[in-house]
Amino acid sequence: MSTPMFRAVSYNMLAYGRSAMRTRAGQHEMLRLLRPDVVCLQEIYAADADRDELDRLVTSIAEGLGMVALAVPARHSDCHLAILWRPEYHVLSSKAYDLLMWHGLGVVRLDIGADIPLTVAVTHLAPWNPDKRLCDAITLTGQLPLTDATIVGADWNSFGADPEYDPDPDWAALAPQWIARQVRWNDDPHAPPLADRRPAHMMQRSGFSDVAPTLGAAWQATGGHRGGWQRREDVFWTTRPAALREYQVVDTDQAKGLSDHLPIVVDLDPKALTQMPPFARGDQGVPAGQVTS
Repeated sequence: MSTPMFRAVSYNMLAYGRSAMRTRAGQHEMLRLLRPDVVCLQEIYAADADRDELDRLVTSIAEGLGMVALAVPARHSDCHLAILWRPEYHVLSSKAYDLLMWHGLGVVRLDIGADIPLTVAVTHLAPWNPDKRLCDAITLTGQLPLTDATIVGADWNSFGADPEYDPDPDWAALAPQWIARQVRWNDDPHAPPLADRRPAHMMQRSGFSDVAPTLGAAWQATGGHRGGWQRREDVFWTTRPAALREYQVVDTDQAKGLSDHLPIVVDLDPKALTQMPPFARGDQGVPAGQVTS
């Protein structure tokens, strides 16, 4: 008998709360049809970190999906986060962190019926400042120990570590004011732009695996269909690459009409969550195949 897979979805909802009710209902329907076990959400809009409004919005999403939720306030932004999970899973712990991150960090440890718990985290890196994105990644890795079986759903607002998988954009096609927010700083204003990949390098050097390239999935953009450039800005990271089974981008007309981001989906084998990579066991060196510079 095959092992039931565990499905995680990450999705930036494009200011859910300011959007039309029809859009919200369409997002609920799309997420329900994906049959997720957990959902990591970004961009739930509540002005001035209004906690009552945030809780109301997150509750409406949870009720629409028949799930339980943790609201994660983004204290330095109006775009907040949430984690949702199926009600049959027992919650071992849950916490919403500020930690001076631009959007914050939500972490839930769940008993999903596997041999060990699964830690689910959600975050959203800073949109405008490359150095702040690196600081957010440093904080993220400091809060999520490699010994835990962890999946992180994120609006990464950045690049992957490998330029062969996530190539630099056509810089000449971008507005100049955006280039400085995406490249490594150089005191020479005439130096060729170079994508700032430090947040992804920080994750890899800390032992996390980027799900899409780890599985060898064909590259697909998750943003850019409403302007800007085509890029993979939504990602999953995990400390248990051996548990990964399938990755997909929900690239449908319905999804493109509901947000400027596309949902991403990963299926994991709960029986493989105990298989720690050598780096997580304390062996020396960076995991094989990971970019280090």
